[in-house]
Amino acid sequence: MSEIQQERRQATAPQLRRMAKARPYLPIHEIRRTYSLPGDEEIATRIILKDGAAFIGLPDREARIVEDLVRRGELGVIFDESPRARVVLGIHGMGGN
Repeated sequence: MSEIQQERRQATAPQLRRMAKARPYLPIHEIRRTYSLPGDEEIATRIILKDGAAFIGLPDREARIVEDLVRRGELGVIFDESPRARVVLGIHGMGGN
């Protein structure tokens, strides 16, 4: 295992779900900080939601976890209202487990 892999904690679906449900709003930058994920204005992964595509400032692996949880109705997303593209600013817990 490389030093980078050892330093980077892996986010899991249960962890992200728990983090999101523990508060009314979980900003994407807090997910990056918690898991030491790279992140800046340059990182945007396209995710497909039930109502169309959006971009989220997470690496591909974590973006796919969020995408899956949103599609299953376990998380909701909050969008930035000003840009031309839909950009996810944060996530929040939904009903259920």
